[in-house]
This record gives sequence, structure tokens and C-alpha cells, in this order.
Amino acid sequence: MADAAVAGRSGEALILLRHALASGADPVPMVAAFAMKLRVMAKLWGAHGSGGELARRFGVAPWQVDRARRDSQGWSEEGLGRAVQCIAATDAAVKGASRDAVYALERMIVLVARRGR
Repeated sequence: MADAAVAGRSGEALILLRHALASGADPVPMVAAFAMKLRVMAKLWGAHGSGGELARRFGVAPWQVDRARRDSQGWSEEGLGRAVQCIAATDAAVKGASRDAVYALERMIVLVARRGR
């Protein structure tokens, strides 16, 4: 779901969300997957160096560096910041801060798929 949203495929990500929810999946780990993915993108934003060097510097696996670099294409710093804030709000929503956690999840997916726009 997070991979589809970050790749800009909101329709696919929303279908995956609805299927997961209908299957009884807990939304908290779903939001955590988005948070982890965007956290790595934010850590590596503007960083230069080889994949191995950046992996050591930021404490992530080399494949995560390569993936984050690919995923970051088309994002702006502002868009990434908005997406991180939305993920934090969605995390609170699925943990009880909102009456409509499903709406918060859908909104998060659409915002991420639009690269924070």
C-alpha cells in the first residue's frame, strides 16, 4: 500500500487499504509503514554520497538508500514535510483521536500519492 502511494498510484493504494480493512487488518501498522518509508526519504533528502556511505551515516540498509532515492524523485521539500505532518495526524487518528480513522487513512494515501500536494 505504501509503495503504491509513494509511486503515485493512489487508486491502487486505496483499493489495497479497503481490502486490508475489510480483512480486519489493524491500521496502526499501516500508518507505521508510511512513516518509516517517508522518514527514510526525509533523512536522505539532499544528502550526497554513495549508497553504502549514506547507509552507514543514517543507519539504514543500502537498499533503503537506493529505494528512497528513487521514491524521492518528483517530491519537493515542502511536499515531503506536509506528508510527514499528515502521517503524524493520521497516526493519532487511528489511535483514537478521530471519529473517522478511515477518512484519515484515505486522505493520507491521496496526499502521499500526490507527493504532498
